[in-house]
Amino acid sequence: MSSSAVMVSAPTSAPASLHNYLLLAGGYFSLAFAAFQVSAIWWSPSAVRYFGGPAELSMERPILYAVLCLAVSEIVAVFGVYALSGAGKIRRLPLLRTVLIAVTGIYLLRGLLIIPQAPVVLKHPGLVRFLVFSAISLCLGMVHLAGVVQLYRHGRPGDAPSSRI
Repeated sequence: MSSSAVMVSAPTSAPASLHNYLLLAGGYFSLAFAAFQVSAIWWSPSAVRYFGGPAELSMERPILYAVLCLAVSEIVAVFGVYALSGAGKIRRLPLLRTVLIAVTGIYLLRGLLIIPQAPVVLKHPGLVRFLVFSAISLCLGMVHLAGVVQLYRHGRPGDAPSSRI
């Protein structure tokens, strides 16, 4: 067989194995944070206070505090599930791009609290943990933003080219 008989065809579209690792990372982080939030139900009041939570509520009205922790956890878990859907790990969810844009905005806005917090932390260095929390949110928002941009450009992994609009 001659070398001219071997033909290689070029792919016509993005490979189905293309992954949106940014949304995948954001989704897993959100799910881990949701589990962390549930664990706060059993924290001591000093631990709740350290992380900026309502320590008095955890002591005085533990049932209400538990409901609050579960509600926040559910919201963040939904963030994670939508990110995993955008990454192509689970089925496509309704309003996927709209919800992902909203989630991205929430993380970015939370992260931008770093700006008003910085002068306070300069005066009270013991509060540096709040800058760290804001920086984590800002980074997570930027990861989501990059993942959403990739989603708009390439669609979800495995989507037909016509459904990428």
